[in-house]
Amino acid sequence: MAKRSVRFFILISLLVSACSTTDDQTSKTTASTEITRTSVSYASTSTINENSDINSSNQSRNDEAIISEYTENNEYFKNFLSYFSEENSQIDRTHPFQTLNSFCTTYPPVKEEVVPATVEVKRGDSLAKIASKYELTLEEILEMNNIANPNLIFVGQEIRVGEELQVGLGPQSTGRGITENSVSVVTISSSNDELKTLGFEDFSGDTTEMFSSFIQILNEECGGFHGRKIDLQEVTTFPLKAFDIDISTLGNIACINATKEIPSVIVIDISQFSGPLEHCVVNEQKTALVTTKVLSKQNVTSSDNRLLLDSFETEQAFSLMLEFAENEGLLLNQSIAVIADDSLGNYESVITGLVEPLRELDYDPEFHFLNCEGGILCNAGMEVVIDALAENPPDVLFPTLNPISLPEFLSQMLQSGIPKPQIIQSAFNYQDDEQSTNHIFNYGGSRVADYYNGAIIFSYPYVEMQRIREGQFSPFEEMCIDEYLRVSDLDQHIVDKRRTETVLRICSITRYIARALYDAGVNPTRRRIHESLSSIGHVDSPGLSFGSFTLEKPTRPSSIQQTKYQFPCGVDLETEIQNYSGCILPVTSPKSILGN
Repeated sequence: MAKRSVRFFILISLLVSACSTTDDQTSKTTASTEITRTSVSYASTSTINENSDINSSNQSRNDEAIISEYTENNEYFKNFLSYFSEENSQIDRTHPFQTLNSFCTTYPPVKEEVVPATVEVKRGDSLAKIASKYELTLEEILEMNNIANPNLIFVGQEIRVGEELQVGLGPQSTGRGITENSVSVVTISSSNDELKTLGFEDFSGDTTEMFSSFIQILNEECGGFHGRKIDLQEVTTFPLKAFDIDISTLGNIACINATKEIPSVIVIDISQFSGPLEHCVVNEQKTALVTTKVLSKQNVTSSDNRLLLDSFETEQAFSLMLEFAENEGLLLNQSIAVIADDSLGNYESVITGLVEPLRELDYDPEFHFLNCEGGILCNAGMEVVIDALAENPPDVLFPTLNPISLPEFLSQMLQSGIPKPQIIQSAFNYQDDEQSTNHIFNYGGSRVADYYNGAIIFSYPYVEMQRIREGQFSPFEEMCIDEYLRVSDLDQHIVDKRRTETVLRICSITRYIARALYDAGVNPTRRRIHESLSSIGHVDSPGLSFGSFTLEKPTRPSSIQQTKYQFPCGVDLETEIQNYSGCILPVTSPKSILGN
């Protein structure tokens, strides 16, 4: 896999130079690898950040009581396979990229199809509309047709939208990122080294090596896709400000590098902190994006079927969370507070997806927000918000902050003596991820983790770390682990079991891409590949459920599950010792959401 982080640094340097207005400002710019970090004061949490202090108030309970309380969870893990029914699967196991015995299989040649290279202008058409339909930018379609004025076209005019192909010659170049030998795919990675200064432990592992391992199987063992192979490249972005460039701008730079510098057909983003690059990739550069982020419905509906979410839409995540919280009676006669940040898109999504629906249900939530100042640590205005909560302590709290900001907020609540509320979370901002809950302990110590203990999380069925330690895997998960183990030189999931979740996620996403490229045919256009990707149907996915993608359902999960953050992790005494930072445990069995 080729990496483009160096070119990315060059782009940053150029942007910095362009933004400098005086020689004095330029002289103050240091080496291009220097990062301007948002400062964090640890003094306020020095009495809390006691990672070695495991003697919190709840730990005074005896081990037998904890183990007894979670007997049902323990049985869930030990009997995981009894919940998994392959008979209910609607997945075609004869498909070369949907088998369970191996990651993929070889297949016979597929008949070539004639791909039209021109379209006829119809009444109401515009070059911009035609370009978007065929995954071209306006500049590309103008150059392809030698048109100077995009407004001067007429009904009946033939417009070129692709390369002229000859049937019988096999794979041929069909457009940007599709050559006779390869299809360009780019992964977005986030350089999280800077986050270590904030106490964040990234245990997801080397995602580059994981992607490369599965792509190696596709390209070398299964013959690629009708004679083509995936040309996998990587673009690195940064979660913190660089040279005072905000994370939104950094996200856009990563987008340009991934879609113009590298003419990718598909971009994959599984990083937590890549910045808001979705609009640039999907709408401006007409490139498909597969992401693990929870994004707004507006992002999805404006994408023209180029955006696939391996999670929920924001409004969907909040709606399901509220529905289940209502059914459980968690909100009845309770005072409610919602905390958000003002990062791009988050503020509006929380208002429209959570605050307004709460009011429609006749609740009267207090709404507070923190300022991120263009970064990822959202703590500006913290004192005002904490004072308001201290004056009116909520019974139920929805803290929708990102994983970097939440621990500091909880620390301040605890220090201010605010009574512990019932915290309710969703998949929004990765608060359903044990890497996020792990940071609560790492940053705030056992007292803050204990304050968060009992937080209810509504999300799709999860690959719980406890299940990984129990060695309870579905047939699909076992296949992914076995295949990765077979080709990898690093065996990351053995070095650190927590990386198993990342292996499984990358395995499933790589299979989405493989299926789409195979189904798109011998000489597909970019549009054909994107349509194939957005309508691949039922897919294997980690966790106790199958997912699906259709033109009407661009979000993968088909079910939801109530889980709970438990500190310490008291399934049994042995695992409690292993999971001293806490864990997420299932409370209920998964429930279908397809009717919602």
